[in-house]
Amino acid sequence: MEKQNHIFDELTVIFSQERLDGYLGHAHCNNSKNEALIAYSWNIELSQALYPTLQVLEIALRNSLHDTIADSHQTEYWFDLPFLHAREREQVVQAKESLRKDKKPIEVGRIVAELSFGFWTSLFDVRYEHDQVLWPKLLKPAFPFLPKGQKTRSYLSRELNRVRLLRNRVFHYEPIWHWRDLSNQHKSILNLISGLSTAAEKYLNIFDQFQEIHSNGKSKIKLKLAELLINE
Repeated sequence: MEKQNHIFDELTVIFSQERLDGYLGHAHCNNSKNEALIAYSWNIELSQALYPTLQVLEIALRNSLHDTIADSHQTEYWFDLPFLHAREREQVVQAKESLRKDKKPIEVGRIVAELSFGFWTSLFDVRYEHDQVLWPKLLKPAFPFLPKGQKTRSYLSRELNRVRLLRNRVFHYEPIWHWRDLSNQHKSILNLISGLSTAAEKYLNIFDQFQEIHSNGKSKIKLKLAELLINE
């Protein structure tokens, strides 16, 4: 018990009591300190399991949008055209400045990769449907395999903004373990990926184990923590 307390005390310092306290509101049990650490560990496991899906979607989305918009406007430098609104233009400027600071060439591929997921998501705002600047005319080439009933700007805007919120929490190490719709969100991301590219969907199957981990992983986390305490 003394060793166990020592380990818990050290982990509380390393992870910070403030961060662990954020898990206590959802950890309903008498030993809240133990449950908070389990929840924290479970959150790491789930975030890790979501990473391949989030990565494949982000890369597939930005490249599909870039290719589609470039083809429509007949220039790879479409992001320099005046149809972009001020907020998105500023993000392009910042992306180029970041490349300059890192002494990297200001090339199309590097600019596209530097632009944030939020930038690509913002292109589905209603602002880009006015006068059919982008939508709906580019929906079919951008998402060639998406079901017809889902092939609307409003649907994609809503779904991608849900993904953005989840992505940001995962990438900033924030709690997601208690979200009741995680499984459905994962399925929605898979649907978006398959709508972009069936090949990307098949490729993702090599790595994606989220549903299995989400269904059975918490009990394994408890066992691993118990083994840690016993072996110390």
